[in-house]
Amino acid sequence: MLVGISILSVDSLLIRLVEASGWTLLFWRGLISAIVISIFVLVTRPRATLAVLKKPPKNLLIGSLAFSFSTICFVLSIEHTQVASTLIIINVSPLICAALAFVFLKEKIDTRTLLAIIAATLGIVFVFYGKTMPNASFGNMMALITAFMLATYFVVLRESKSANAPLFLIFGGFCTATIAFIAGAEPFSLTQQEWVYIFILCAGVVPVSFILISIGPKYLPAAHANLFMLLEAILGPIFVWMVLGEVPSENVFIGGGIIMLTLVLFTLSAANSRRVSSKKPSAL
Repeated sequence: MLVGISILSVDSLLIRLVEASGWTLLFWRGLISAIVISIFVLVTRPRATLAVLKKPPKNLLIGSLAFSFSTICFVLSIEHTQVASTLIIINVSPLICAALAFVFLKEKIDTRTLLAIIAATLGIVFVFYGKTMPNASFGNMMALITAFMLATYFVVLRESKSANAPLFLIFGGFCTATIAFIAGAEPFSLTQQEWVYIFILCAGVVPVSFILISIGPKYLPAAHANLFMLLEAILGPIFVWMVLGEVPSENVFIGGGIIMLTLVLFTLSAANSRRVSSKKPSAL
């Protein structure tokens, strides 16, 4: 997951470098990544893949739609607000994930998590008040929906132990491409330079990063696996700032500081609790 998130961190920059409409970018992002991952699974595990396709699991639709909607809302958010604002709001996803995992997977949620949710919500309030772009409020709302959809995706991955993770990405990709085409995508309106960015993003960054990321919930609780997504909030704006010179607003710094501090303390506290728990002698 650490490697996957590090690769995914250039996602925001590449989206900004493509000047075509968001729907056009989403069309190719969904289609090309779905094709690449399809080839990967058919080469590495053809029999297992075909067996699953003959009898699709019940959660395949939910996982695929969650991944698709998270992709769509993420790209729309990047287009309408600052990259740092988008990534900071998405940081609340692990806390949403903890709540969903408690409801649907019976993974316990404690007072520490509830306090973290309240603090992170306060941080989001600061980000939403930033008027960095004319449509910043819409972009921030899309980021919040992205956080919820990512949390849902991770809960489904955790429930299935990541057994069908590539299929979620494949069906989610084709779903994204279909929605984008219906919404008005113009697939062949790209310039030569934009084709280069699209190829790097859709054939490399997206499929490789999400294949690696999808492995995490096989071994980690849903909320803890989702916490690795925080790395993107640090690296993503740095890449955008270095290349495009986009400096985060003061409100983004304040809200981001609150959310990052909350999640770091939450993670350290949870890790410490697990260490203490593991050292206790088991009852005979």
